[in-house]
Formats: sequence, C-alpha cells, structure tokens
Amino acid sequence: MATSDRLDLKLSSSDKQLLQQAAAIEGISVAAFVRLAAKQRAAEAIQLDRSVCLSRHDYATFQAALAEPFRPNEALLQALNQVQARVKRV
Repeated sequence: MATSDRLDLKLSSSDKQLLQQAAAIEGISVAAFVRLAAKQRAAEAIQLDRSVCLSRHDYATFQAALAEPFRPNEALLQALNQVQARVKRV
C-alpha cells in the first residue's frame, strides 16, 4: 500500500502499551494495527449513519404508507396545472 499522508496523535502511556500489546498479538506493527482498527471503526460509523432503524410500529406505518396509492396534495396539483398551462406539446 502506498502511503503519503500522515496522521499524528498523542496517546497516554497506557493506551500506547495497549496498542503495542494488541499489535504484537496480531503479529503486525502498531501503525498497521491502528490503521486497520481505525478503518474498521470508520466503516462501521459510516454504515450506521446510512442506516435507518424503525420501531415495529413505525415500520408498519411506513409499509402501510407505501402500500397506499399516490395522491398528490393541493400544492402539487396547482404546480402541475401551472406547468401544463405553460408547456405546449408539439
């Protein structure tokens, strides 16, 4: 992997020892261990941000709304009428 960017951080002695011990157990460098752990946690955070969790009630309500036929509200009907009045079909 080609690396060009750097990320510096300060750690307490106990945190550094913890990371060194974990990296040794994994058989990789501390830098590789921290990079791998940070990437995994970043992916989890992004996935969590992209997901939507609903209660059973909210899920049922959402499903019921999807099952209903679409009915435009008054504002949308007015907008459609305005567009139809302005656009001439050839």
